[in-house]
Amino acid sequence: LPRYPEAYFNRKILVGKILDFDFCNNEGFPVVEWLGAQGLEPLFSINLPSYPELIKEFCVHILNSSMEELSTRVKNKGIELEIDTLATILNVPNDGARGWNQRTWVTSRDFDRQDCVRILFGENADFLQRMYTRNLSLHYRFLHRAVCTHILPKAGGFDEVTHMEAYAMYHLITGKRINVPFLIINHMHAIHDRENARLGYSNIITKILQFFTIDL
Repeated sequence: LPRYPEAYFNRKILVGKILDFDFCNNEGFPVVEWLGAQGLEPLFSINLPSYPELIKEFCVHILNSSMEELSTRVKNKGIELEIDTLATILNVPNDGARGWNQRTWVTSRDFDRQDCVRILFGENADFLQRMYTRNLSLHYRFLHRAVCTHILPKAGGFDEVTHMEAYAMYHLITGKRINVPFLIINHMHAIHDRENARLGYSNIITKILQFFTIDL
């Protein structure tokens, strides 16, 4: 039996990237300070090989258990990935806001969507408008790219800012705590559910497989 359906055979893998903190520091980019305040440097520094066959196997077997955890299996070995386990694997905090909505703004007493768009796009911005990176400042554009490669990876469409990307950026810029392992688990579910989505998190999946002692 094949390890994953034929449809997964052609799914493209997003190769993991690392953020050059020394370069960003030397250039005075505030992204270092924003990520550091949330304890996210380890996530942006993972530099591991990726294993496309194992990534596909990991993604195809994801079960939609809950927003708080993810179940899958690789090489016939079960993986139960809870948020606190993922936080331990990535060496990042397991605290802060847990908001998720694929289609529209996160609804939460602790999140003001109008305040979010005004901080990102200026006083005249409105949360009902579509959001584009061309309307972001240089440093915010740089942060957006970092969010789209490490926290909520996507293959393209970098000219547009989604609700979830804006939500993540808002917390990073303002220093409000945000639970990144929660975002990653829910984005993994979303990648699994979406047909033809590029398979992200190659570095992170390698780290997860190492933690669960799966032969690479």
